[in-house]
Amino acid sequence: MATHPTTFLAALAAAALLSACASSPASAPAAPGQPARPAGGHGLQAFLGSYDTNRDGQVTRAEFDAVRLQRFRAADTNGDGVLTEAEYVAEFEGRLKRQYFDDGKQPDKAYENGIKQAHVRFSIVNRARDGRFTPAEDAAIADRTFKGLDTDGDGTVSRNDPPRAAPANGD
Repeated sequence: MATHPTTFLAALAAAALLSACASSPASAPAAPGQPARPAGGHGLQAFLGSYDTNRDGQVTRAEFDAVRLQRFRAADTNGDGVLTEAEYVAEFEGRLKRQYFDDGKQPDKAYENGIKQAHVRFSIVNRARDGRFTPAEDAAIADRTFKGLDTDGDGTVSRNDPPRAAPANGD
């Protein structure tokens, strides 16, 4: 099976962005007014838990973009408009620590793996490979991610979106 490098990288970036730590359990959605949960993970449940801020069972593009912008700005601790790897990882680690604290858990192997994965994600999302993750890089990933999950094209992501069709050529 041949895979075009650009297609592979786009899929990997989207998956990486939606993942935090592959072995972390999915958390139940938080009540209205509570932080989006989980800190990361794979699949639709993790996406809804992370971005459905009003807890109505769907994520609008506005919700998605607002959470991403808030996270980006919070991570940019030196205020230069871009994220270094340290800033990127620290933002994720803060969310993961909060999730562990809220769940009454101590950091474990899954936690350590999540932090390692955050470093890997940075090397993927920093497309320019210059150590500076820009808002433009973030916006490009956000656009691909949202469009990939909004399979019915209605401007929201929910459990009602049909599964993505497999590529016809097996790529």
